[in-house]
Amino acid sequence: MPRFGVSVLLFGLLALPEVRAVNLRMEAATTRIENITRASAPTDWKDANRHEALLSLGQHREWRTGLLAVGSVDFGAEDVTHFNLLTATTQGLSGTLRWKFGFGAFAPWIAADAGLRYWSSRLDFDDGWTKTVALRAGKRFTSNLRVTAVADWQQQDSSSAIFDLKHHRVFATVTWDITDRLQLSHGNGRLWGTFTANASPGVWSRALAGELGAALGAYYNTIPWAVTESYGRGWVTYRVDGHVSFWWLELSPALGRNTSLPLRYESRLAVNLVGVKYRQDLWSLALLHKF
Repeated sequence: MPRFGVSVLLFGLLALPEVRAVNLRMEAATTRIENITRASAPTDWKDANRHEALLSLGQHREWRTGLLAVGSVDFGAEDVTHFNLLTATTQGLSGTLRWKFGFGAFAPWIAADAGLRYWSSRLDFDDGWTKTVALRAGKRFTSNLRVTAVADWQQQDSSSAIFDLKHHRVFATVTWDITDRLQLSHGNGRLWGTFTANASPGVWSRALAGELGAALGAYYNTIPWAVTESYGRGWVTYRVDGHVSFWWLELSPALGRNTSLPLRYESRLAVNLVGVKYRQDLWSLALLHKF
């Protein structure tokens, strides 16, 4: 489906009759990523700042008491300092059905989400579509403490097998409203599936030759890879199977009724099928505003 067709579909969704509200949301974020290359060899670790902007237009409708439908369209852009090939734009649509069982703030709820997004990058290998499906459930236990659990699935279909990625995740978030204007949240989870990693030409040639281990060499000679030069001359991007453990801590002060400034730290540890580990740490500052 061409990108123009996606835009038409999105605005058609937002034009549904009897819609009760329209929401415009803006997000801008800067993230410091340690080992943005997702490299296993410490000599290949590179750090960088990623800058993101997202504009989202959504509408919702309450079909009956406790059942809410939400549709949204969003447009985004991303830039990574010093690595121009990672510059990208996105546009997508998403929908949610949310059921609330009972009345009041303490009633549990469950939600089903689906999304479709087109990703356009300066790196030709990486253009493509991403489909997502998720199931969420949550409950507030006290006036200032609530828990959310999420299971989701994602498939990315790109112009290269290297970026044809599929995974599923499970994670949970605990949120504490410290005051009316200050919120603290902690999340923990795991991902299973495929992901990309990167290596300099010297490290990659040694890996293929089996100099870093026979099992590793045998595995790397069977997976999709290519010289993408994403992080420098001769750099390789490759796709592996494995799992990723992750957790985060976020402090979000409110700057006003509709504005917040989340500060977040996230740790990720990826391990591929032959036991190679990739560690990443992310520090981010975001500005969220609802118009």
